[in-house]
Amino acid sequence: MILLILVILLIGVLLFQTFAYRDVKQIINNENYSLFPASEESINHLSKFIQLKTVTYNDFSEIDMAEHRKVEGFFRENFPLSSNTLNLTKLNDFAYIFCWEGRDTTKKPVLFMAHFDVVPVQDEGWDFPPFCGEVKDGNILGRGTLDTKNSLLGILEASEKLIADGFTPESTIYFAFGGDEEVMGLQGAGNIVKYFQEQNICFEWLLDEGAIIAENMISMTDKPLALIGIAEKGFANVRLIAHGVPGHASMPPDHTASGLIARAVYRIENNPFPVQLTKTVRRFLKSLIPHVSFSLALVFSNLWLFAPIVKLIFKKSPSTAAMVRTTQAVTILKGSKKDNILPDRAEAIVNVRILPGQTKTKILKRMRSVVNDPLISVEFMNENDASNPVSESSSKESGYIKIKNTVNKVYPEGIVSPFLVTATTDSRHYKDITENIYRFVPMVLTGDDLKKIHGFNESISIENYTLIINFFTELMKTI
Repeated sequence: MILLILVILLIGVLLFQTFAYRDVKQIINNENYSLFPASEESINHLSKFIQLKTVTYNDFSEIDMAEHRKVEGFFRENFPLSSNTLNLTKLNDFAYIFCWEGRDTTKKPVLFMAHFDVVPVQDEGWDFPPFCGEVKDGNILGRGTLDTKNSLLGILEASEKLIADGFTPESTIYFAFGGDEEVMGLQGAGNIVKYFQEQNICFEWLLDEGAIIAENMISMTDKPLALIGIAEKGFANVRLIAHGVPGHASMPPDHTASGLIARAVYRIENNPFPVQLTKTVRRFLKSLIPHVSFSLALVFSNLWLFAPIVKLIFKKSPSTAAMVRTTQAVTILKGSKKDNILPDRAEAIVNVRILPGQTKTKILKRMRSVVNDPLISVEFMNENDASNPVSESSSKESGYIKIKNTVNKVYPEGIVSPFLVTATTDSRHYKDITENIYRFVPMVLTGDDLKKIHGFNESISIENYTLIINFFTELMKTI
């Protein structure tokens, strides 16, 4: 009898929690907002900006600085109101700041971020020249259209339009544009942050790249998810090195340097980091409860009981597994330069994305323990590039609320959800001068679209670019 009563009570608690969370409805936009179309001029601006080959490399001597130095002229020529009214400041060829002074200078300012550098392109595999900037079949083509020349120009198009309309924000707005985000952002974002610190400028909140509107990417719901990044994983490249005695491959030792590295890689891949449900992921799941099946809603509403089941579900897919564990991807292997020569040195590079709650020091210690081989050194490839996770920002502060309300206005069909960004952004440099960092660009993308970022045939639809410009325009009006 007692057991039966306990079971009934348990079922009652589970159902009560589920119905309570499912009853939470997203605020519906009743303004009947109509997107204003992206003008031919704004489309032409992005087309021309894509044609600037602002590619960055880890070896800065490989960067075409002539292309980078065209950026300032591009800003001043194509956005004259913003360049003058907002007092464009150039710190170096990788760092630009715009300051739009607000009516109330006693309030903390707000910061919008983007970067104009892009990753290198492979010579083959594209259906069009990577830097053509061509407009074709409703799309703008080329490297940077998704990452992140689109949001950078969306910000400037919005400010140019608002200035022309006579608008002045209540709080001061800054724009910070970096030119080396793809290679850790030390010259761009790093110097911009130093400038703000020297000027004693801190921000109420900032908005950078990082998350998007995901369409048909999460099987739990068929609705598009407007994912606002409120936390970000840390980053490190870890190098494994083994040494050996060079010689002819016809007389090998029991284990070559390459063999030792292969064994270490095997151990690493067979010992993944444990799965954890962080605060951010729990909030993400909670936001889905009104929009998933009742059975999933029951699970998500009662994670105190069903967390092990959720962990199993998330482990099945690389995209969801990245949200619940520190990932370790072996990306580079090096050994002998010739097939019949024993290597005197072999190495592997492991790209690690660190889950909030862990640190770069702890993950290195764990990887050394897993490799467990005195013949192999396990060290950061560059400790200055390694970064700890960025702590979670509030989803109840004004910045998040303004972003959420703006999404509801310009894209009301999207379900706004807090999200853990599994990649690395320039915004991590700003953690000492603001408590609230958000990461979002309003592009409606599918899984196939995401593959184009850093991949082949990168392009953006004019429809998405229109959404970006509208979003930043309406968001700025609230500041």
